[in-house]
Amino acid sequence: MTKTSRLFYGVVLVSAITLSVTACGQKGQLVGGATPQATIVPTPATVVQSPVPTPTPEPLKQKKVKAFYSDQDEMKLIEKEVTISYKQDADVYEAAMNALKKSDDPKAIPLFDDLTFTSTSFDKAKGELKIDLKFGPKTQLGAPGEELFLQALKKTVFQFPEVKSLYVLKNGKQVDSLMGHIELPYPIKRPN
Repeated sequence: MTKTSRLFYGVVLVSAITLSVTACGQKGQLVGGATPQATIVPTPATVVQSPVPTPTPEPLKQKKVKAFYSDQDEMKLIEKEVTISYKQDADVYEAAMNALKKSDDPKAIPLFDDLTFTSTSFDKAKGELKIDLKFGPKTQLGAPGEELFLQALKKTVFQFPEVKSLYVLKNGKQVDSLMGHIELPYPIKRPN
């Protein structure tokens, strides 16, 4: 082998090693200068959707109602007029009761702020409103607070003349008392 041919083979060998090292980790490249073949990677089909018209939301109905809160000493109820919003007529009762959960007046303390109305249903034919309450830890009040709580609930519900009686459940069950101090009638009848 001549010196020139050894030099030529050495250059080819170094080139081949360099190509194989630089091609490491790269797809679609071959050693030795061959033309790489294209790798076909399947892609998920693109679904073209025609624009769906957004339904126009039904405007919310609004109504002014009375909401009842406690004074700072839990001695008396404070009456406030508030505006409630609701979608359907059947939702007006729950919207009115949810208004009892917040107050803009620092002197009117909400008695219902840690309470959830899990269900509300009204039987129009009988005039019966059924509500189910779930109490949070801050809803547990003393006897005066429980008395105000019941008064606020009754005054809120019975401001609607169609409601003749109120059935109150706690966690889906009929109970003798909501907080253990005041007996809870079942149902609560509209006062005469």
